[in-house]
Amino acid sequence: MKLICLNIWGGKVYEPFMKFVREQSESTDIFCFQEVFRSPRKDIETSNWDRIHILNELAEALPEFNYVFHPVISGVDNKGPVNFDLEMGQAEFVRKNIPIASSGEIQIFSPENGSSAGKGAFLPRNFGYFRISLGNKILTVINIHGFTFRNDKKLDRPERLEQSRLIKEFALKENNPVIICGDFNILPHTESVKAFEGPFIDLIKKYGISTTRSKISPWYGTSGELKFSDYAFVSPEINVSNFQVPDVGISDHLPLIVEFN
Repeated sequence: MKLICLNIWGGKVYEPFMKFVREQSESTDIFCFQEVFRSPRKDIETSNWDRIHILNELAEALPEFNYVFHPVISGVDNKGPVNFDLEMGQAEFVRKNIPIASSGEIQIFSPENGSSAGKGAFLPRNFGYFRISLGNKILTVINIHGFTFRNDKKLDRPERLEQSRLIKEFALKENNPVIICGDFNILPHTESVKAFEGPFIDLIKKYGISTTRSKISPWYGTSGELKFSDYAFVSPEINVSNFQVPDVGISDHLPLIVEFN
């Protein structure tokens, strides 16, 4: 099987991104996307370069896939508040011949639960998950878009440690193999990443990946460039036959491509 994980940057690099998705769809079973927008507004296509209908556009481009959407925040694009209905979240597309047994999301923070992620946090956050049937086995896939903060260096903070704890706790309760992937917004040497070591294999570390950020990132080549943000962790019983992070200019992030059985 083949899984592709990518923060799509709101679909800003629209034509190259959609071309990549269409080409990869011929050999891909699962797509996990972050920064996906959905809106009922029909008279515009973009808001500050974010594609406000990108969920529907992906659905049209992937007719052989079912999808699950996990909205996490409304009323904002990637620049800030907007004055129309707009949702952002994670989305997963699963080839139609692979049954989705169940799906949902776990809230990491919401204004209603009384939590606080601190001044400057881009809130709220959740992680999406789904379980698929593979013969007589179940595989759980977790799709995360993690906390980010103003002037962020992607280092450990209490909120990130709690984020990792919640994801790990959920994953370990699954009585089946698990893949955890997404834009964690943290660096490799942090305790927030190391928290997954032991129960899970860090494919970024195992395969010696040098960066998960693309050359079209606004930070590329600057003193503020942070080379890592995205990760894929797998249960030890998952046989990963190949893992790639190709250097393609379809987002400010690079896609993580996992081939496994």
